[in-house]
Amino acid sequence: MNKSFGFVYGLIGLVTGVLIVMGVVFHKEDNEKQQGLTGVYDVSADGIIAHVEFEDGKAGLYFSDKNEQPAVQLPVDQAIVDISFSEDGNTLAYIVSDKELDSASGSAVRLFDVKSRTDQLAFTVPDLITEVVFDPKDSNRLFYLQSGVYTNYSPIAGKRPHDFDVHSYHLVEETQTKYTDLKKYHMQSLQVSATDETIFVQMDDDEEVETAEDVFVSKQRIFQIPLAAPDEKIIISNPTGQEDVFDFLVLPERDELIYQAVGGTGANGVFEYELFSYNWKTQETKQLTRLKEYAAKPIRGADDQIYFLVDRRFGERNPDYRHYQMNVDGKDVTEIQK
Repeated sequence: MNKSFGFVYGLIGLVTGVLIVMGVVFHKEDNEKQQGLTGVYDVSADGIIAHVEFEDGKAGLYFSDKNEQPAVQLPVDQAIVDISFSEDGNTLAYIVSDKELDSASGSAVRLFDVKSRTDQLAFTVPDLITEVVFDPKDSNRLFYLQSGVYTNYSPIAGKRPHDFDVHSYHLVEETQTKYTDLKKYHMQSLQVSATDETIFVQMDDDEEVETAEDVFVSKQRIFQIPLAAPDEKIIISNPTGQEDVFDFLVLPERDELIYQAVGGTGANGVFEYELFSYNWKTQETKQLTRLKEYAAKPIRGADDQIYFLVDRRFGERNPDYRHYQMNVDGKDVTEIQK
């Protein structure tokens, strides 16, 4: 009997080992199959587009004014999470992390000198950084969103970074500063004011949430947060709107936001995301795109052109990203050809 159980346990162990090896192999093959443009990009003040693209699973950093070779290329098990140009366009900050994340995963922020084509480490943290942006007032200060945990708060959801707050790192002083203590479930689209000590970010409007039902009906909105008094944050998107607001761009001289929201539902039942504008003084909302696709990540570039991303296969296994541009009023929407 003991021999029989020993044989069974041995067989189970062998099968388990084989499955683990197969899983590792399949993960490696999936990583190596990644090809093409990702949703990570930025635009310099003079209209140079930097973007991340996969080649046989290797994440590479490319520039629209250079040749087809990547300026930086990472090993197949690493990813470039986000990128950001400095105000003068001479430096590009980018975040590196593992593709396969776990609770022990950390992040590295690196700096690429666009002119000299040199690359250096800026700093590392033991947690996950999801977004980085240069302070337009001080090229030596980087703001970033950092999560506190990597977990799944729901048994039906996969693990994700959560408990977000806003931080900065000073490149000369080599100091890190934490500005908020919000521990937000989700936070994205970090932007920094060019005129004062204020940041803008998208997150859940859940200040008055008390029950699970309250969480379900709370909306995602855009907040302005004064760094000296982060508890005095205010909503600058439509505070009474019944739609969730996602990616956005602040246009302070126009008292406007350009933001992403659901614009409709396709014949296949998949949401269509469009870009809209909202004037916080007149409270006027205007739809800017009608592509019936997935429009996202508006960025201001040269000559006040608005650049944005379109995924033509949104909801499918493999995305098909394209870069677009338009006037600030939504006119002359065109795809940017490589």
